[in-house]
Amino acid sequence: MASELIVFFTAMAPFLELKLAIPVGMGFGLSTTTIFLFAVPGAILPGAIMLALIKPISRFLRERSESMDKFFEKLFSKTRKEHTKRFNRYGAILLIILIATPLPGSGTSVAALISFVFGVDYWKSITLMLIGTIIGAMLLTAGFGSIFKILDIFT
Repeated sequence: MASELIVFFTAMAPFLELKLAIPVGMGFGLSTTTIFLFAVPGAILPGAIMLALIKPISRFLRERSESMDKFFEKLFSKTRKEHTKRFNRYGAILLIILIATPLPGSGTSVAALISFVFGVDYWKSITLMLIGTIIGAMLLTAGFGSIFKILDIFT
């Protein structure tokens, strides 16, 4: 059970998430199913917590600081003005692709920030995070599985 918890908590690492947890789980010799069951919730949890807390924190900062209020107002007005039309059209697929892309810096934390800036509903964001995380986990499992099989040939 210790190795499963390591995979779960490794998946919580911001900006690395599944990209780190899946090879760690494979290194422990865990089955693909076990890796999925522990890595996917571990990857989603930080984004879900961030999404739940970012709105109250930004509201608190805006109420307490005039400079923060100006910052958030400029951020929201400029971003929404320039990108809302495209985001309304392609936003869901964009978030799924962003999360599923196995590059450092992509994942649920970044998707939570984008969802917050564009005012995406909490449960819709969580659903998109789940879909993107599952797709990303499948891609990474196939990729790392292939790499480990090739390395086994040479050892």
